[in-house]
Amino acid sequence: MHTSKLLKSSDFEYWQLTGDNRVNVDFGAFCPGYHELDRVGVISPCFEDGILHTGDALLALTTAFYDVLRSHGADFFDYPQHFAFIGASGDVIHTRGERLPIDQIGTGWGNLDVWPDSKWITTPRSATGMLKKIFDFQINRLFLPHDFKLGTDESPLPAYARKMFDTRLKSVYYYNTPFPNIEIRASHQVADLVQKSIDQLPDAEGVPGHQAQKHEVDQPTRHNFPSVQRYRKVSVDHFLEDVKGCFEIG
Repeated sequence: MHTSKLLKSSDFEYWQLTGDNRVNVDFGAFCPGYHELDRVGVISPCFEDGILHTGDALLALTTAFYDVLRSHGADFFDYPQHFAFIGASGDVIHTRGERLPIDQIGTGWGNLDVWPDSKWITTPRSATGMLKKIFDFQINRLFLPHDFKLGTDESPLPAYARKMFDTRLKSVYYYNTPFPNIEIRASHQVADLVQKSIDQLPDAEGVPGHQAQKHEVDQPTRHNFPSVQRYRKVSVDHFLEDVKGCFEIG
């Protein structure tokens, strides 16, 4: 699917969260210094995690990408540099239920314009294994679970990798977090696209959040924006401190 003809910037709202206060902000507050060549990575230890929790953000970034291409005024056929890093062991991928053959990754990510399938990257579920893939693919914007943690038996990455993360990364977002500070509200059009991806998940009806994804609305005045996803946006320094155990000291 190509969402350039389906979505526009007005399909999204961005809200800064501070305690009980919410302030409507622009896309730049969500994604400062955006460039159409930014490489966006979603760490998804279980196959469905990233689809359930980052669909709105991915489509917002995809729309920003197409806004730039549309501004050039010429016809185009292109997709943003967005990548899904999916937990796998050998020839199977991990889900919240059973493990599945890698060839069942399917169209869930493609519905979010994470396409072609060369952008569906299988990786060991360890913190260092996933960070190594993020490093190898030179990711600039990173989404990862709030509970992303280093295992006790993992070998650290070289110290230079941390230094290069500090250079390459522009922004980091924790998803499925109890401490959000940024919120994306998305239109019915966006909600429908995300729902199509959720419906492609294995055993979709049994996926936690499968039905709740559609209609989370806590303010009646926001009825045109039925989909809500929240993230904790942190500085690169904050993130690197969180994962410092993944790197050799040097």
